[in-house]
Amino acid sequence: MQVVFTIGVLHFVSKQAFYSCMTSFTSRAALTALSIFLSLCVTWADAEGLDGVVALEPYVVQATRLESTAFEVPAAFSVIDQGSIQRASAQLSINEALQTVPGVFVLNPYNYAQDSRIAIRGFGARSNFGIRGVRLVVDGIPATLPDGQGGVDGIDLGSAQSIEILRGPSASIYGPASGGVIRIETESAPEGVFAESRFTAGDYGLQKTQFKSGWGSAAWNALVSSSYLDYEGYRGNSRTINSAFNTKLRHRGEDGAELTMVVNVIDYPVQDDAGGLTAAEVEQNPRQARAQNLQFDAGESVRQHKLGFAYRRPLGDVHELRLNAFMLERDFANKLPFLPGGQVQFDRQFYGGGVAYGYTESSFRLVAGLELAQQVDDRSRYDNLNGVQGPLVLEQEEKVSNFGGYVTGELDLTEAFSLNAALRYDTVQFDVDDRFLADGDDAGDITFEQVSPSGGFRWMLSPDFTFYGHVATSFETPTTTEFDNPLGGGFNNALKSQTAVSYELGVRAGLPELPWRPSFEVALFTIRIDDALVPYELAAFPGRDFYRNVGESRKDGLEAAFRLFPTDHLSATFSYTYSEFSYERFVATAGDFSGNQLPGVPEHFGNLRLDYRHPSGFSLVWNTRVVGSLYADDANTAKVDPYTFSDVRLSWERDFGSWTVEGFVGLNNVFDESYAANIRINAFGGRYYEPAPQRNMYAGLRIRYRF
Repeated sequence: MQVVFTIGVLHFVSKQAFYSCMTSFTSRAALTALSIFLSLCVTWADAEGLDGVVALEPYVVQATRLESTAFEVPAAFSVIDQGSIQRASAQLSINEALQTVPGVFVLNPYNYAQDSRIAIRGFGARSNFGIRGVRLVVDGIPATLPDGQGGVDGIDLGSAQSIEILRGPSASIYGPASGGVIRIETESAPEGVFAESRFTAGDYGLQKTQFKSGWGSAAWNALVSSSYLDYEGYRGNSRTINSAFNTKLRHRGEDGAELTMVVNVIDYPVQDDAGGLTAAEVEQNPRQARAQNLQFDAGESVRQHKLGFAYRRPLGDVHELRLNAFMLERDFANKLPFLPGGQVQFDRQFYGGGVAYGYTESSFRLVAGLELAQQVDDRSRYDNLNGVQGPLVLEQEEKVSNFGGYVTGELDLTEAFSLNAALRYDTVQFDVDDRFLADGDDAGDITFEQVSPSGGFRWMLSPDFTFYGHVATSFETPTTTEFDNPLGGGFNNALKSQTAVSYELGVRAGLPELPWRPSFEVALFTIRIDDALVPYELAAFPGRDFYRNVGESRKDGLEAAFRLFPTDHLSATFSYTYSEFSYERFVATAGDFSGNQLPGVPEHFGNLRLDYRHPSGFSLVWNTRVVGSLYADDANTAKVDPYTFSDVRLSWERDFGSWTVEGFVGLNNVFDESYAANIRINAFGGRYYEPAPQRNMYAGLRIRYRF
């Protein structure tokens, strides 16, 4: 207990002195340190080698519901491990971890009022805030609402153990808003007891402190983590202050049953919104906030509590029962940069659960389940009188219910060849009860029903070489926000759900017997979309998005990833994505956009990551991101130039008995590239751009004690 008290004192008492010291570093000093370290790396790489490669247990992929090893998955997927997520990273955005994944494009990592915008094969690119069209699951508990909107603000990257990404439509097993799936698993504690503190400070007022502690045994496992972030931000009016608390408790019985409980609490009192700029404003001063965002004090605040349970129990040798239940409460308030209805408040309740049955024998596997979820939003809108709450203009209760039933299975026809199929039925019902009757009663309801099939094959030419084909579907209903009616309250009844059919062929291989132990994957796909949901703005409501359906869209693409191990200490990971996404038929009041490229996703983007780890405890990660040009609007009149940026992380970790100490430093945007971290799709008045920070540095210290 004395050691825990000592770590707590370090955590709270010394952080101000630590921040002052760290933020005094300059980019020149960082570049000098980098040069020295690279020289040492080359010397050590030539002088020393590891005794051997440690054989790891095969990773079991959870996201497909049919648990499989990596080479057994008959679809495009990626896995990011704990080291890639946490080691020497600033942990400011999930974008830091996702950059190596082909087919995944993330914008908006620095505007906390709008959340990171994640697109998988273009699904999710339409959103100017939050996450749409991509299903989020954390520790088996949904993080995507029944209306299809999700967010990563409740995810603590400091305790994330793995991130699995299914790249492509998955409605046959996950229901609506499943153009892709991101499943995050948080850490379990190692055997014994530990406590850990982590401090990070850097440019633009970055101050982050984290604490983590856990206890593990054969039957029980508990891990608690907390974080506090105060970040002024690169641009004006972009400050965020947030704190998070997470707990994961698991018990394993002697009969194989496993019960997991998760608790998540977040408090984000300050999340300012700097807004989008025109190209001329970016040229004048990229650090400025939009004048109207300052005038109306644009930003938001969030409080959220979540409790979830997951239970698994084997029923004999081939049967298994899975249960989960969860509830979430969220208080939200924001100020938008306009007067009429420019302040929004809602109290949200989100709850639900599911039951699934699993059957596994030598040549056949099956999972069938039922899921139910409901969200209830008590929403109010007020006029925004230059940041002061004005008269009430809208008050309504919005209910969204989603019921789904699914079955998915795989049959091995031979030892090498198998067939897979899945089928799901969903009903999504929206109800609005209008409580502001001064402008009439806008109450109403809308119901969507959808059957989503998928099927494919897997051909394993060897245990490390898989060829697969896959046909899958997805559908997306408008979210409650996207149902926003430009004519007043209630729903925009003109909106329909978006549907898609995907065809995919892929290969995944590992060649451990060859020099540098190469592994690779390549996927080719084509997707047909009907009634795509597309955002637009009106002059009377700048900064407020409305949505419409467009006719037909087509997505053709290629995703490739390669990994090499030139030495036992060094790995190189390269990924490349080609995306030819276009409207086949789209006639709007502003013109005929048929044949135009879909905005928000570049035609080409790639990533190269070098990861060096030395037995002495030194490590280096050099990540370079190359992004081709993209369009900011449906008319393809605003083209965003291509850009390239590099980030570097250095760390040194040593054990001193029961203590582990790690110092780390990071340099972002090493070559000081000017580019937009976010593009606001179809923004009115050409306010498309949110500039990314210039070259900036952070540094930190992690201290861990094992009892």
